[in-house]
Amino acid sequence: MRIFPRRTLSSVCLVLCLAAAGQAKARARPKAQAERVAGWTSDLDAWLATLTKEHYVWKKTPLSAALREAASRFRRDVAGWSDERALAELMRLSALAGDGHTYVLPFGAAKVASRMVPLRFYEFEDGLFVIDAEPGLEQWIGARVVTLAGLPADELMRRIRPYVARDNDEGVLWAGPFLLRFVGYLEAVSGRRITEKVPAKLQSRNGAEETVDLGPVPVPMMRGVPKLIPSRLPAAPPPPLYLRDVGRTFWFRPLGDALYVQFNQVMDAPDETLAAFAERLSSEIGKRSPRVLVVDVRHNNGGNLGLLDPLIAVLSRFTSEQPGRLVVLCGRNTFSAAQVFLARAEHEARAQIAGEPSSSKPNFVGEENVVVLPWSGAMASISNRYHETIPGDQRQWIEPLPLLVLSSVDYFANADPLLDAVLASDR
Repeated sequence: MRIFPRRTLSSVCLVLCLAAAGQAKARARPKAQAERVAGWTSDLDAWLATLTKEHYVWKKTPLSAALREAASRFRRDVAGWSDERALAELMRLSALAGDGHTYVLPFGAAKVASRMVPLRFYEFEDGLFVIDAEPGLEQWIGARVVTLAGLPADELMRRIRPYVARDNDEGVLWAGPFLLRFVGYLEAVSGRRITEKVPAKLQSRNGAEETVDLGPVPVPMMRGVPKLIPSRLPAAPPPPLYLRDVGRTFWFRPLGDALYVQFNQVMDAPDETLAAFAERLSSEIGKRSPRVLVVDVRHNNGGNLGLLDPLIAVLSRFTSEQPGRLVVLCGRNTFSAAQVFLARAEHEARAQIAGEPSSSKPNFVGEENVVVLPWSGAMASISNRYHETIPGDQRQWIEPLPLLVLSSVDYFANADPLLDAVLASDR
């Protein structure tokens, strides 16, 4: 009989134990992966069942070939995707439903730790730029995005299109740069798994290009696409009027012989109802008889359209009883109940619409109907109502005159060429 030294015997036991543990883990991995795939498949089935039961269009129409094909692709490929990408791919399915209120959020799922790059982007007339950054990266505010995750900025914007749930293509400009912050979406558009760093080539304000590796960060608390902020360049002038008080629900201010109204959300404010605000605005109009009444809804992405009647009545009285002009300023962030306001202002109050197109149509399918998917806990919405504000209107958006898309030069200089143009138009 051979006697092993004590240390040798311990080493042999350790090797055998480690081998057994490795085999157990190897057996556990396929099981966990099978459970994960089954979980995502159950989420897909639950989403499809809710879509065909509740969506305004798809509860009475057979699913399109594109939707069926995308669902088959999800089942086939989800095993090779990260959980973050699976969320993005559910949003791709949602986009095929054909409206901006049917979506799957890229964050907030119970089983998915979503991450995002620590820079915030905005697509200006002259390209994709960084408008905000996490602490330590402020030097990149104002930089143009040359590439991200190995793709040129224009290609990124092209590839993100299928992943944006929208009413019209302006929705890509609004939500596309926001979604491009999320690791799952970057994986989807680039086809590469992202574990630690996201490479980016940025062109600084002085024209120099530099490649940086961006470490993804956890997603903070948020409700959706954030509103535009004032320029954060250190040497920027004071913010223009339209960016000074975006957090307030509504307010107005005289501008010489004009009256400027900012309407940022279709909801009651904490200290004043929208109806009371409309009454106060009516009183101000009566006192001032403004040459031009400007209502700015560039930051307004919706709310409760049932609150709109008093404000529409005030605007309609203004255009029928006053010699002044009503101009509504809109943009890519104008959506949902704010789109109803825009259509009613044009149709009922004969408003001139100016700015860039809104992200919705005069008539659209859209109502948030919240759904929580059973396995991942992903938060979704299925649109279940049609809003026909202007009967028979088939426009993709209300064409603004003047049409003006913000440039990075004007934005970072805290200029507002749209309001300037409106106020100067008939002096």
